[in-house]
Amino acid sequence: MKASRKKIVVIDVGNTSTSVGLFSRGRILKRDRIATSIRLPARVQTKMAGVAGRTTPDGVVLSSVVPAVNRLWKNAAHKLWPNVPLVNVNHHCKLGVPITYPKPETIGADRLANACEAAHRYGTPVIVADFGTAVTFDIVSRKKGYVGGVIAPGLALMFSYLSEKTALLPHITPGPVRHSVGKSTAEAMRLGAVWGYRGLVREILKELTARIGEKGIKLCATGGYAEWVLRGSGIPMPIDPDLTLRGLGRIFELNRRI
Repeated sequence: MKASRKKIVVIDVGNTSTSVGLFSRGRILKRDRIATSIRLPARVQTKMAGVAGRTTPDGVVLSSVVPAVNRLWKNAAHKLWPNVPLVNVNHHCKLGVPITYPKPETIGADRLANACEAAHRYGTPVIVADFGTAVTFDIVSRKKGYVGGVIAPGLALMFSYLSEKTALLPHITPGPVRHSVGKSTAEAMRLGAVWGYRGLVREILKELTARIGEKGIKLCATGGYAEWVLRGSGIPMPIDPDLTLRGLGRIFELNRRI
């Protein structure tokens, strides 16, 4: 089946930042980002209009883990394009794979998008790791579809917690590490984060692959911190930065005929 030529504005509202993209024919043509804490309608509309360009999109799809801002983004879309259909991603949407998770209404919309796209692009069974404010591992089984996953604190939370709960440790962000032993407080914290985090990722993947009970499990990673954690780690996990946004576009195509 040929990919649709239609263009869809895809919106992924995360706890820290919101990604906006333009999806067409299985690819993200444009992308932009805005802090989720920014709740000015004009700013939101500018981001959406910027990725859409001069043409009216054929659809809009919204994934959000911050319910308080959902109305803001929906209103902005309706104001820009009053007659354009909008899909709000939830467990009722078709994903191309079944959901056998006991309480599907509690699954984050971004995790549904990841599962949808990972199954389509990489095949099943597949484990998707999304390195954001939290790091999530989602499992799509060959027979049972989306079965659940694992959630652990993200790097941003680790750095913030160290700063908040100690008197002398600074608030830092991921950055380059030049020595094998920290030569400054910041470098020592970064080494602890990257080595410790790789250990966390390896152990979770080890346990999941052993317990899923299926052969030929594929792996993929996405999210803002994926590159920093996985680069040079030896963990055989391809990084797919646009996985979530493409998944949103694919969910729109599965649920709306345009």
